[in-house]
Amino acid sequence: MTSKVLFPILLPILLLSLSYFVVAKSVFEPCNASDSCPSYLLYRLPLDSKISEIAFRFKVNVSDLLAANFIDSNQVNQILPEKSFVKIPILCSCVNGIRRFSSTHYTIGVADTLMSISELYGGLVSAEQIGIANGVDAQHPLASGQSLVIPLPCTCFNNSNNGVASVYMSYVVQSGDDLTRIAAEYGVTTGNLEIINGLGQPQIDPGDILAIPLAACSSVNLNWYNESLIIPNGSYALTANNCIKCGCRPTDLSMECSASGIVDKCSHLQCKDSNLFIGERHEKHTTFGNCNVTACIYRGHLGGKTFRSLVNSTDAKCLGNQSQRTGLSMVSPAADYISPYLGLSPSPYLAKSHTLGLNSSPAHRHSKKSLSQVLHFSLLVLELILEIFL
Repeated sequence: MTSKVLFPILLPILLLSLSYFVVAKSVFEPCNASDSCPSYLLYRLPLDSKISEIAFRFKVNVSDLLAANFIDSNQVNQILPEKSFVKIPILCSCVNGIRRFSSTHYTIGVADTLMSISELYGGLVSAEQIGIANGVDAQHPLASGQSLVIPLPCTCFNNSNNGVASVYMSYVVQSGDDLTRIAAEYGVTTGNLEIINGLGQPQIDPGDILAIPLAACSSVNLNWYNESLIIPNGSYALTANNCIKCGCRPTDLSMECSASGIVDKCSHLQCKDSNLFIGERHEKHTTFGNCNVTACIYRGHLGGKTFRSLVNSTDAKCLGNQSQRTGLSMVSPAADYISPYLGLSPSPYLAKSHTLGLNSSPAHRHSKKSLSQVLHFSLLVLELILEIFL
């Protein structure tokens, strides 16, 4: 009699125990090549951190981190507050048939646990994933001084979103998030995010990891010599031995480059037979009321040589003195770039929404909790039920 009474009570407990583990889903992209692509991680700071400390934590170049977040190059030691979001630029590789970033290593401290390490990396990787990647188990526990590989999620999808140049960013869903808000913030549609992330419905939970396409500028059609760049709107990139700084103009997603001004010895920056340097332009009003423009533009580099050329065009009107230097003066400024809830640049992704059209293998969803954990816990509950019945 007792068992008949308890069974209806214990059965829901068993079902709830199973549902507890079906959490924290993430997208992964199958791959079979050795190539890599530029990608981003959106990292929510678990504690106040210097920019240089964040770069060291993820083993990325400080200048690349500054560029990804449109921060001036002299702000290396600036302290960013807890809960700020920072874009981490990475190269997304193909590792064991899955796109991921495995170049980050962490040295274990005395009080570290897998969970505390997971929290240090903003939930971008679970404690279980760290353990599996490093063979940590009951027989092989963590040891102080040990170096761990931190496998981080990333996607490439051919750096394209329906034919539009894009860089994909891994985003950890926060409490209170919904897919509509996230889509609106990054200039995509809810349906776009559902398809990219293999979501059957627009239901997301805290801890889930989404792949978000960021509209970008590409140098593919710019006839550059020996170089290719793709830069998300709201970021910049240094190239040509840091002599050139390229940004993405938000109004039409066109790339514009100029002298960076951060390297003293940069040669070949002036266009031949001209007083113009890379990124500068000269305007002249015509008798027809329009404007003839001569611009010195960047064409790539090889070794210590920077390629550039003069380009003549006609605009509807002259822009005036403010246009004498092109490129980064027209990109979103770095002021007020830190926000605990939004992306780093004031209006980071202003491109029109696009329907997804991916020329790659489809993405899949998977749970961070292993099936073995589910079965183990379920068996414990079943054992309890059987003991009561017997």
